[in-house]
Amino acid sequence: KFRACDAEPIVSRDRPMARLHCLNCVCCFIHDCLPPLKDFHNLVDVYLDAVFYPNAINDERIFMQEGWHYEIEDKNSDFKVNGVVLNEMKGVYSNPDGVLQSEVLKNHLRGTNYEFEYGGHPDEIINLSFDEFKSFHKKYYSPSNSIIYFYGNLDFNDEIANLHDNYLKNFEYVDINVDFETNCSAEKDVELISYYNYDDENAKDRVYFSYNFSTACIKENIEKIAMVILDYVLFSSDSAILRNKFLELGLGESVYAYNELEVKETYYSVIAQNIDENKKELFKNSLINSIEELLKNGIPIDKLKAGINSLHFSLEEGNYGRMPKGLIYILNSLDTYLYNKNDLCSKLLYKNEFKVLENIDLSDKNNIFYNTLRKVFINNNHRSFNILLPKKGYLVAKDLELKEILDERKKSFSDEYISELVEKNKNLKEYQSIKDTEDCLKCIPTLKIQDLIEQAHYVDYKKEDWGGIETIVVNKNDTDIVYSRLNFDITDLSDEEMYLLSIISYVISKIDLSDMSYEELNDYIDVNTGGLSVSFNFYNERVVFTLAVKSMHDKINFTFDILKKILLNTVFVDTKRILMLINEIKANSLVDILSSGHISAMCRAESNISRVASCQDKILTTGIAAYKFINQFLDKYENNCELFNRALTIVFKKLFLTKISFAISSNEKYINSVKESLKKFIDLCSLNNMASLYLKEDEEELKICINKIRELIDFENFEKSGKKEAIVTSSNVNYVAIAGRFTDKNIFGQLDFIKTLFSYEYLWTKIRVLGGAYGCISLFRRSGVYLFSSYRDPNLKETNKTYEGICDYLKNASFSKDFIEKLVIGSVANYDNPRSIVEVFKSNIAAYYNNYTDDDIKKERKNLINITNENINNIANCFYNIKDTDGCAIISEKMYNEAKENYDSIWKLI
Repeated sequence: KFRACDAEPIVSRDRPMARLHCLNCVCCFIHDCLPPLKDFHNLVDVYLDAVFYPNAINDERIFMQEGWHYEIEDKNSDFKVNGVVLNEMKGVYSNPDGVLQSEVLKNHLRGTNYEFEYGGHPDEIINLSFDEFKSFHKKYYSPSNSIIYFYGNLDFNDEIANLHDNYLKNFEYVDINVDFETNCSAEKDVELISYYNYDDENAKDRVYFSYNFSTACIKENIEKIAMVILDYVLFSSDSAILRNKFLELGLGESVYAYNELEVKETYYSVIAQNIDENKKELFKNSLINSIEELLKNGIPIDKLKAGINSLHFSLEEGNYGRMPKGLIYILNSLDTYLYNKNDLCSKLLYKNEFKVLENIDLSDKNNIFYNTLRKVFINNNHRSFNILLPKKGYLVAKDLELKEILDERKKSFSDEYISELVEKNKNLKEYQSIKDTEDCLKCIPTLKIQDLIEQAHYVDYKKEDWGGIETIVVNKNDTDIVYSRLNFDITDLSDEEMYLLSIISYVISKIDLSDMSYEELNDYIDVNTGGLSVSFNFYNERVVFTLAVKSMHDKINFTFDILKKILLNTVFVDTKRILMLINEIKANSLVDILSSGHISAMCRAESNISRVASCQDKILTTGIAAYKFINQFLDKYENNCELFNRALTIVFKKLFLTKISFAISSNEKYINSVKESLKKFIDLCSLNNMASLYLKEDEEELKICINKIRELIDFENFEKSGKKEAIVTSSNVNYVAIAGRFTDKNIFGQLDFIKTLFSYEYLWTKIRVLGGAYGCISLFRRSGVYLFSSYRDPNLKETNKTYEGICDYLKNASFSKDFIEKLVIGSVANYDNPRSIVEVFKSNIAAYYNNYTDDDIKKERKNLINITNENINNIANCFYNIKDTDGCAIISEKMYNEAKENYDSIWKLI
């Protein structure tokens, strides 16, 4: 049984696969890891076997589990439906952003392959039969219709020979014609209205608009790069011209653009979120008129320079977070090669294009930027417009509609067929409860413990005094980029100060300085560096507010000049701008909570037992407390702006009373120049004396301000209510989380094994396989907190019962030596996986704040490798009181009555 991979299929117009998740269509073999190479070859073998010989086309039970099935226990029961993908897509269609994206494809690319929901529309999934599924796989999932990539330090002749000998030679070549139907050349400006669930009576200003433009007219790679830069200038940067203009005009609480480059019929969407439906014509006309004004009056040159530098820096850096660089290269080449076999590398080979861009006359109104604007927005007849309307009770109505469909189907089925379905359900449950045999597990190739290679260092930083400020220096950087982070330990700020700092984090660098507008500041940042980011970072017992800048080593002085400007010259006076930005973050926060409910639920569950989690709930966009605060802040801010602005000013100033540190990641050869630049910055800012500038009068004034704000805002109402809390949202799925504490700190390392065990065995089987949820999460913090959550879950009570069974499961566990070894090998990746320069930097900062050393990590790794059944049984003691732990569930409306049985507090988010 293998997990499915969410990948966009090489689709056809055949209807069946428009109703269910695709199978894997792109085989990406990436060797971007430490030795042994054997591990990579094992993965290739397992992956190819799963793709070309899947059990899913031979065993209907897998289709029922992973796709969908009728759930019926006896012939007198009502029909219900369940399935992993079905529940995943219910989650997608519970989020207005997910609904909008699908509806844009349906409208803008009507008549093409892409109008169909490749993830599977929930209404259509229940129409897909097992025979249709098998037929589609047989027709399209052949090596003849696949693209196979290798990336890494490999002997490609050997790899291709192994591929041929073990797999490809077993297949006959088949000429598969995948017809990409297109209607792109037709003139149209089609409007489509659709709906999403929003259970608030006053929702007239909760409409989404999406104005969509075909970009198939831009063919050359340099034009596509120009379009990405134009997107930065118009909508994506903090100083984006049209985004800020639209926000100021009240054309949406959030305005953004989506530049779709990964399909054959590429397009560009301009989206307004939370707008009045009556502003449709104003929105459309404003967009076109604004583009015409830019063509007539000129695009600001500084913004074009900033866009060029920002994109070029990003491509040169090649930092894709946890995504392997090789995978991104593969996907980028796929964007072009999939539709043009002569174009494999144009998206990878960008240097010549940037040489051209750096030498063009940016003031010339016939240059590539102006011509691209004209092509896409003015001389383009392929446009479409989507309206997404809120509708109270929409999901309830859909559930009733589904019930009617299922009732009608049951009536139409014979007694014999219903009995057959009952028997299939019994067989499915038996199948799901049976563990894989040892012989079956031995079919999967794996490493041995002795194959694992311990890294020389897991923690490798120096703690130095640079100009009187403690500085974390990480030299694991062989590039010309310097990463700089200014950190403020804010753990001891009051709750009210945390809430106000959350506002500061949203607006800082997006509001004017005393000597520079925010537009000038952002252009200055992006012309000279790789960008500024503002973030909160959460460690075992500490919460840190961070300003981070990355730059080329020869521009390090710009890094510190930017930090100086922000620290010394930020002013909280532009009420209109601050109000606009907070409206934007409010709109985005609700989307974040609906799409990442597992994060919100875990944080909320933990908030009563951990100061760090309590802060996280108050200051992140996924935080429930933060969302409630933002709503009240917006309600009171405009009429009390002087009070709030003064409080924001003093809280920002109070950062200098916290413990300040720097963190630097630099190539060793540049470290001295970085050190000198940092010392100059510290002296120029008088950073060592900043605390003295925070006077007793400031503290007294802040107390007065907060007391007055308390009269306006009910801070107590934001905290988690009750030990177990259920929050009702407009979603159609649930996120069920619990949080507890354990005291045995000697089991770190072993807990990595438990996490893998739960992810692939206990929680995986109970919550995903049997329950139909899309996923399950286990977290064990070094602070002694454990967390469990389900993701896009149709259940509530059953999931909590699964958590309650954890202790008994571990207490009675008895696994074979081979089984334990397999899971150890799967778990050791937490320690030995290759990491990017940025990930190494962040992990060393975490080691500094969490106060753990290289020896600590190696001890944990040893604990993992040497784990025994006895260790596993003893870990059960951590969860003996799991029934009494704190919990939070983000639930659908239909779970309200069920939640009453187990939750102390139930309330609606909106």
